Formats: sequence, structure tokens, C-alpha cells
Amino acid sequence: MKRSEIDSAIERAITNAKKYGVALPKWADWHPKQFDKNADGLRHQKLGWKAVDFGVGDFEHCGLVILVLCSPLVDESGEPLSKPSRVGDHEYPVTSFSRKYLFVQAGQTEPHHFHRQKARKEVSVLAGAPVRFELAWAENDTTLSDKPVNVAVDGVWHHLSANGSVMVKPGETITLPGNLSHIISVAEGGPDSIMMETSTANNDRSDNIFPFMTPTSKQVMNDVEARYQLLDEHKV
Repeated sequence: MKRSEIDSAIERAITNAKKYGVALPKWADWHPKQFDKNADGLRHQKLGWKAVDFGVGDFEHCGLVILVLCSPLVDESGEPLSKPSRVGDHEYPVTSFSRKYLFVQAGQTEPHHFHRQKARKEVSVLAGAPVRFELAWAENDTTLSDKPVNVAVDGVWHHLSANGSVMVKPGETITLPGNLSHIISVAEGGPDSIMMETSTANNDRSDNIFPFMTPTSKQVMNDVEARYQLLDEHKV
């Protein structure tokens, strides 16, 4: 993605958060140069923004913006550390969960994907448009099952056929087991949506499994100077 496209998407996310009264961390709109030595905690935990198009190259229809708020320290392979770790002057406790905002624009979709290590995630729709979750159990890394799906929204069970869908409205939370593959989408022509995802910690490098595609990650094309801090661009 171009830097200008990423910055525009993040700016839109920040604008939506202000519109709906969703408070973001004070550093959410900082310029990268504002992240001084006092921001070491953000750097080590890789907190910050990420805009993804999954390598499709059509962010308008396939993609989302993520703001990571809580993340465990990881080893060189990306595995969450299992004991407290001292980095520089500070000790970081073990973190067994992750938390992030998800910003999905009207007309956008996040492709079918599931997890093996991330055993559970709760996705709360905070504001904006309802979000459609299309669901099917994963049989293996490339095949989905035709078994019926039972899924809870705020503790109320929904009984669906394979590839059935449920609409999650603002104020509602859907509970997704790791091996329940899902498509997330927001309808065209209406408002964008803001969600909060809280999940068990996992290795993000290897535990996002897409049955029908192989996402790619390309280097950002710097057509303008960066306005926001991307989590993969922290300088430790």
C-alpha cells in the first residue's frame, strides 16, 4: 500500500472514533517523531497502527485498519513469552491476551480466516454499522466443513448452517472459537464500523490461517512522509 493510502485510512479511523465518542490512546494521532524514549513500552510490545489489504491491492473492498492496544512480548519466532521479561529498565509481566480496535469501512471485507493457537476471541461492535460474520468450521488449513455452526452473541446461541451468517449490532459481542473460520464485512453505502477484539495471545506471524488465499505483505511505498506510527515500524 502507498503511505498516503495508509495515512488516509488511519485518519478516517481517528475521525470515526471522535464522531462516535470512542476514546483512543493519547498517542494514536502522534507523528512518529513524537515517540521518544518514554515510549519504549509501546515499541517493545509493538502497539500502534496497522492498515492491511492482505496483498489483494484493493483496500477499498478488502482490508481494515487495526490499532493494537495490548500485546505480549514475543521471542524471535513470534511466540508469546511465558514468563516475565526485563527489557531495559522495565520488567514486563506475562500477558495471556491481546486487545485491539478494528476499523472496517463501509463496503470492506476481511477474508475467511481462523486460528489454531488463538483459542478464543471476543469481538464487540462498539459503534457505527452492524457487522456481518459469515461462519464455517475449519476442517484443515484449506478446507471448511459443512457442519452446522453454533455461535454465541452476548451468551445467546445462534444455530446456523455452514457458511451461515449473523449480524452483530453495536453493543453486541460475538464469541469465536479459534477454529471457527469467519468473514467480516460491513455493508456498502452506510457508516463505517468500529470493533474491539480481545483474544487469547498467539503468534501473529503463523496463526492467521486463510483457507482460500495466501495473504502477502509488501513494503510500504513512501509517496509521502509518514503521519502515524505503524506497529511494524517502531525503532527500538
